[in-house]
Amino acid sequence: NALGVSCCLNTVASILKARGIRARNGKAFRYSPRTEAMTNVADNLLKRRFGAEKPNERWTTDITYIWLKDKWLYLATVMDLYSRAIVGWSLDTSMTERLITQALKMALARRQPKPGLIVHSDRGVQYRSTAYQDELMHAGCVPSMS
Repeated sequence: NALGVSCCLNTVASILKARGIRARNGKAFRYSPRTEAMTNVADNLLKRRFGAEKPNERWTTDITYIWLKDKWLYLATVMDLYSRAIVGWSLDTSMTERLITQALKMALARRQPKPGLIVHSDRGVQYRSTAYQDELMHAGCVPSMS
């Protein structure tokens, strides 16, 4: 693709196999088996129930990586589990607590939820940061992590 030649993954695999070339798998990322080693980890309040009965009852948030020519961009989103609408987002060249805090602030400003809103995320270091946790607490949100 970089040279302007378009082909599918199977074609590439066939060519590599014919030439005796094998791809090297990278080491898989593993979470720490000891969750007590992590700080600021909230309980999983959703327990895989990714739905809501009314707006602003449960939100979920995540970070997506986007490759753009020669660099990565990071998109943080906040989604309302009732409507599946993206209620807040932030885009940056670095994956920091600022990225996710800006997405959360946008969602809070647009929706102005009542206290008790559950905001679910993974256990990434950005979501466990003090700045992000303080923002949730200040808004009256309840953190949830899995």
